[in-house]
Amino acid sequence: MERRRIRMRKLVVAMSMCMVLGFGTQVLADDDARDYIPAPPGTDLMITYFRHTSSNELKGNGKTLSKDFNLTTNVAIFRVVHFTKLGPYVVDPQILIPAGEAHLDGAGVGGASLSATGIADPILAMTAWIVNDPKSKTWFGVTPFLTVPIGEYDKDRAVNLGANRWALKGEVGYVKGIGEKTYFELIANVEGYTDNKDYTAPGITMKQDALLTLESHLSYDISKTMYVAGDYYYHNGGETTVAGVKSNDKQGNHALQASMGFWLSPNHHLLLQYKDWVSVKSGPQSQTFGVRFLYAF
Repeated sequence: MERRRIRMRKLVVAMSMCMVLGFGTQVLADDDARDYIPAPPGTDLMITYFRHTSSNELKGNGKTLSKDFNLTTNVAIFRVVHFTKLGPYVVDPQILIPAGEAHLDGAGVGGASLSATGIADPILAMTAWIVNDPKSKTWFGVTPFLTVPIGEYDKDRAVNLGANRWALKGEVGYVKGIGEKTYFELIANVEGYTDNKDYTAPGITMKQDALLTLESHLSYDISKTMYVAGDYYYHNGGETTVAGVKSNDKQGNHALQASMGFWLSPNHHLLLQYKDWVSVKSGPQSQTFGVRFLYAF
C-alpha cells in the first residue's frame, strides 16, 4: 500500500511537471525583437543569455490548481551563430547549449521539495532568408529547430533539465522596417515531440501534442545605439498525456515583454528584458527577467 501511495504521488507530481516542461521549452525557444534581421555573411556571433523565472501559481484548463506552486529557474544559454551563403540565400547555422537549475516546492506538488541542476538539451537551428532586402527593410526567413535529448535526465527524479525526447520545430519570421527607426515583426512556429517512454519509471510514457506559438515584436530606435521593444507571445496546444491519462493542460497562454537593447560598441550588444505571462490557461503563472550579451566578430 505504501509503495502504491508513493507511486501515485510521483505520478501526480509528474503530471504537474508536464506543464513545467512545456514552460521550460518556451523559456528557451521564444525569439527576441530583431532576431530575424540577418548579419552580413562571414559574421560570427557568440551570445550568452541569463533568464531568471519565478512562479507561485499553477493553472490547468483555465482553473487555478494551486497558489502554493513555487517554481524558480535560473537558466544560462550559450549560443554560437555563423552567417554564410547557401546558394542565393543567407543562412545562419547555430547551436544553443542551455544549463541551469530549477527548484520546485509547495502544496501544489504535495509538499515536496524538488530540484535539479546541470546541462539541458541542446538545440540545433538554421535560418534561411528567402527574402533579404535591406534597402526596403524587408526580411522573411524559415528556421528548423531540432532539440537533441542528451541533457541530464533521471527517470527517478520528478524535476529534470533534460526532457528525454526529441523535439522538432518549424518557424517562419517576417520583419518590415517602417520609416527610419521602427521595425515590426511577426513570427509563427509549430513544435512536435517524440514520446518520453521513461517519464517517471520504465513503462510510464509521457506524450505531448504539438505546440503552436505566435509572436509579434515592435521595436523603435531611440538613438543609433539604443532601442526599445514591446513583445507579445501566444502559445496554444501542447496538451500532455501521462500513462494514458490526459493531463487536461492544453495551453492558451498570453505573455507581454518589454525589452531594451544597447550597442555598447560596434561589436558588443546588451539586451535587458522583463516578461510577464499575463493570461495563462495551463501552466505556471510566471515572470521572467532576462539579460542577453552578444559579441559579433
